[in-house]
Amino acid sequence: MSKTASTGSLIAIPIDKAADAPLYRQIVDGLRGAIQLGRMPPGSKLPSTRALADEFGISRNTVLQVFDMLTGEGYLTSRVGAGTFVAEILPESLTIVAREPAADRGRCSYPFRSLSQRGKHLVVSATGEFSERPTPFTPDLPDLREFPIRTWLRLLNETSGRLTGEILADASNAGYAPLRRAIAQHVGSARGVLCDHTQVIITTGSQQSLDLVCRLLLDPGDPVWLEEPGYVGARAVITANGGIIHPVAVDSDGMCVESASATRTLPRLIFTSPSRHYPLGATMSLDRRKALVAFARTGGSWIVEDDYDSEFRYSGNPLPAIQGLDPRGRTVYMGTFSKVLLPSFRLGYVIVPRDLADAFATARAIVDRHASLIEQMVLSEFMHRGLFAAHIRRIRNLCQARQARLLAGLNGLFGDGVPIAAIETGTHIVLPLADTADDRKLARQLVTEAGVVVRPLSPYYAGHTRRQGLILGFAAFTEAEIDTGIAKLSRMAGEIGTRLSARGKDVG
Repeated sequence: MSKTASTGSLIAIPIDKAADAPLYRQIVDGLRGAIQLGRMPPGSKLPSTRALADEFGISRNTVLQVFDMLTGEGYLTSRVGAGTFVAEILPESLTIVAREPAADRGRCSYPFRSLSQRGKHLVVSATGEFSERPTPFTPDLPDLREFPIRTWLRLLNETSGRLTGEILADASNAGYAPLRRAIAQHVGSARGVLCDHTQVIITTGSQQSLDLVCRLLLDPGDPVWLEEPGYVGARAVITANGGIIHPVAVDSDGMCVESASATRTLPRLIFTSPSRHYPLGATMSLDRRKALVAFARTGGSWIVEDDYDSEFRYSGNPLPAIQGLDPRGRTVYMGTFSKVLLPSFRLGYVIVPRDLADAFATARAIVDRHASLIEQMVLSEFMHRGLFAAHIRRIRNLCQARQARLLAGLNGLFGDGVPIAAIETGTHIVLPLADTADDRKLARQLVTEAGVVVRPLSPYYAGHTRRQGLILGFAAFTEAEIDTGIAKLSRMAGEIGTRLSARGKDVG
């Protein structure tokens, strides 16, 4: 691994190389804004100039020009032999306080701000589809061989000596404080999330995060908007907690907010995966994100933003998280480490509005106390030392190459006109089939006749109208293994080819 690959944290700054504004000016404005809003807190170390040049796809001289300008303005400071940092003390004139007016704090002037009845009882009563192995093309699995096990064990050895009885006794219900700080800093710089570490609640993964949200914010019978198609696990958790699901269609811009607001029941909760819709892969447009925030503010709905694999973007600039666009605090943001580290690594997090943090921490303790403390401590070190950001960069590059290999193989089997959409992000692709096809039957045939594992698309639909398709994962497999999988898939290429959708690269 190159030296530059292991430095710093990811920084999300939109760059438009076709714009009239010079690149250095766009980056200067982006970094300055991130510092002013607190997304990059004082003392944060920036990646090296080489790493940033690589990240943005620009020359190192341009990055040097950016650093010089921001240093002159008082935002950055350099230390010989150590690197470049956000200035520890920023003049008040250089900061922007992204808070609600004092008169509005603590006031509930719109509906559904209170906890659900189940959530209230939980807080006050403190006493009281598919079984799969990593076989091409199993989706939703990282490559277990790429996990940095030696580094992890070294950090585990270093950290275990600090695991004293005092630390165990003082562990917060919300999770290990240094890890919560690391997460807040990461999502602030990489995803545009506006929060401090007190709003971060550590969980054992996305399922527990969503279950906790439903317990606290839903009452039985409450309407819930869920993307159609949508994540089966989310559907199960919401239904188990008494929510009534109202499917909302998605298109190439994500959840269709405007049409749903005119035809669907006003929801108490809206579940969405805007960075990459699961399973079709669409990225919610900025206009749709803003429309969703405005709708939630007016109607008093909660938005649950599932950012399950935002790290895997291969082209274009990442859009800011919905949470960062929501100054009134209607959004609960969920993230997980299982997609980029290990599926058995049961650590995730939920970022809640500031006024609900204590309630969520209390409920977290009652439901499951807290996740493994030693794993939280090791992950904290992994993130604070810049190793997590370096791992993301390396895995993202691997996945981009593997995606290209899979697409080339499919084009070789079915021709260049294969109608595959939304390949800018994610770790799987969807091969759309005609409505007359039976994707479940075809998936079973592929396992028994070709030894290839795929997942049918139709079970992700809750309504009667169900699109047919095959979901193929690529993240867990080397390029050679993908080639082998394509060779096996070729045994049924004729049968699959006659069932391919002819509608083109549409989504929804």
